[in-house]
Amino acid sequence: MVKKGLIDIVLTIGVIVVLLGMSLYSPHAHQKSTTLANFTGLCIYSSPGFSILTDGERKIAVLKTLNVSTIYRVSGTVLNSTYGSRLKPVNISRAKATALKLKSVKGAFWKDEGCYLLTPARVKLGWCLNATKGAVLDVKGIHYGSLFYPVNFSSRGYMKRPENGMPFKAEGVVIYTHPDTVIWNGTHEIRLYLPYGIRLKAGDRVRVLGIVRFYSMLTLIIESPGDAEITGKARKVPVGEASVGEIAEGRCMVLSAGKGLSMNCTSLKLYGFKAKIGDTVKFEAIRRKNSLYCLKCAVIESRRTLKNSICTPVPGKFGKIEGNVGWVKTYKNGFGLANITEGSCWVLLKLPKSLGISLRENQSITAFGTFTTYRGMPAFSVKSGEDVCTGRCS
Repeated sequence: MVKKGLIDIVLTIGVIVVLLGMSLYSPHAHQKSTTLANFTGLCIYSSPGFSILTDGERKIAVLKTLNVSTIYRVSGTVLNSTYGSRLKPVNISRAKATALKLKSVKGAFWKDEGCYLLTPARVKLGWCLNATKGAVLDVKGIHYGSLFYPVNFSSRGYMKRPENGMPFKAEGVVIYTHPDTVIWNGTHEIRLYLPYGIRLKAGDRVRVLGIVRFYSMLTLIIESPGDAEITGKARKVPVGEASVGEIAEGRCMVLSAGKGLSMNCTSLKLYGFKAKIGDTVKFEAIRRKNSLYCLKCAVIESRRTLKNSICTPVPGKFGKIEGNVGWVKTYKNGFGLANITEGSCWVLLKLPKSLGISLRENQSITAFGTFTTYRGMPAFSVKSGEDVCTGRCS
């Protein structure tokens, strides 16, 4: 009997605890109606039959569907519960922004996975604005929680000068694509970090919007593919008139073919194309600060077609010689000379040890290089061993 009595007592206590808990967590538990209250605030959330207003310091739930981003003055009965204060509206009217204590934030509007003001710190907005991405805005609104809820704004347009961490819009011509994409905007170079899968070509004229970073040069971080727009191609001009960012056109003879081609029409080397000394190249190339980069290049006249100029040596002039080796002389330091003859004409071919060339008498040779003199006698100098061939050069 004692055990049964204890069990009855425990069960009774358990029922009381459960009922007490249900009363505490019931949506209508402890609701107390108060007198009519007024509240003016910005609607920051709305769902069927339920909205939230805030004035920046307080918030209140209103048992009514309202329009987000609209300011309201609500009169009604406050219902206090374990879930906080809820206002059962009796009268709702729209209010003006002057009814709230708004704060001002100046920043650039930015949009990726959300909407922000860059100050340059990111201020996340409660909702997006109908504003131009990257434009500097003066925004008035309410800070609540981790968000800034904008009420109205005015635009100042894009930034005139780049500032670290802020958006900047630039236009220019792509002059480098490797290892990084670089554009020329008319006064200086700007490096672009492009979104994955987006590639630009040298010579493209582009308009870009990105976040500024100052590294070794001004850099723009382009976050969205839509922020890099191709607007056309660079202007084409003759090579002697080309400025940085323009496409240089020319038809020139290659004078040396090491790392880059030196040509007889410009002091700038041409990169991105291979040709041999003596070839004539027709090209379109993007003009960089100190070089040219091939966009469209072709050998239009092979060096094989050059005439034999052994009989008309002009110091400093590029040419081709063909003939037979009359004699060869090598000095102790490795430097050598070869007498090349063709009929009654002759010239001394210089053979520095670095060329690695070994000739013998009566060999037929072809060479491409520049006429010079050696101890007052007509001579011929070549750039590399590839420019001296037994028989005919390719």
